[in-house]
Amino acid sequence: MQNVIEFLASLAPTSLIPVALLLLVLGGGAVAWPLVAAQGDRNDVKRRLKVEDGQAVERTEVTAPRKNPSVVREKAVKRAQEFYAKSDPENVARLRMKLIQAGYMEPRAVGTFFLVRFAAFVGAAIGAFLINQWMASADATMTSRWSFVILSGAAGYFLPGLVLSQKVREKMREYRNGFPDFMDLMIVCSDAGMSMEAGIERVSKELAKTYPSLSHNLQMVSLELRAGRSLDDALKALADRLSLDEVRSFATLLQQSKELGTSLSGALRVFSDEMRHKRMSLAEEKAHALPAKMSVPVTVCILPVVLMIAIIPIIVKMTAN
Repeated sequence: MQNVIEFLASLAPTSLIPVALLLLVLGGGAVAWPLVAAQGDRNDVKRRLKVEDGQAVERTEVTAPRKNPSVVREKAVKRAQEFYAKSDPENVARLRMKLIQAGYMEPRAVGTFFLVRFAAFVGAAIGAFLINQWMASADATMTSRWSFVILSGAAGYFLPGLVLSQKVREKMREYRNGFPDFMDLMIVCSDAGMSMEAGIERVSKELAKTYPSLSHNLQMVSLELRAGRSLDDALKALADRLSLDEVRSFATLLQQSKELGTSLSGALRVFSDEMRHKRMSLAEEKAHALPAKMSVPVTVCILPVVLMIAIIPIIVKMTAN
């Protein structure tokens, strides 16, 4: 130690104050190091506690603002549905059935649809007005500008209805494609000795991945049967939700099979074959209608080009001569 002190003193021979200060700092660091290490551990614990407390506070702060818009939205949906139900109940009932056919089973779907339609109407009108203010030419008249705003608002008003109709067509296509598979699985369940109620519940689980919408409707049938509803009424309600004639025929088939005492599996097998034949007939009908549909774009798009290719050389030769 004496040698170290003499070495450090030799670096600054005029005074030992820097050496003393250096030793003081080193000794203080050696004494304070365990406290700093322990403080680091405590800081880690405090940091975790602080993060957890911050997450709890953040969750409360996030859920608190979300609660108010959800409550306001639910009230707005409820008011809109009550208003339209009082003003035009028949239209609301048809719209409710159409929303169910599109897969929207919630009771507030009607009010939500009216709010979406109103928002699309207002948004399209405001967007068209802003476009007129920023991008319209100076030669545009006031009548043309307001006509653009009105037409844009009308397009926004009818757009949700068109989207809903397209959604219904997609669901009907899924139902029509999945119902023969449902019939085949029902035949298997019937041959295995299962009842109709147990077969529907089992098949609804099997179709959950391939046809989720059809599976959801079949699960609703199972719930209705558990609640005490008769099988005929549950299948008629299923036919209304799916909007398929095949489902109504299926309900009639089950009723007649029960009344006449015929074999259920045989009737289901024949009905499944008929449905597949009908689906193949629809596909063939669309295939045979394709040439007639293609004649319009061929006439409009290809024929003028062919005529120009045939006529332009003649015109060029005549002008050259």
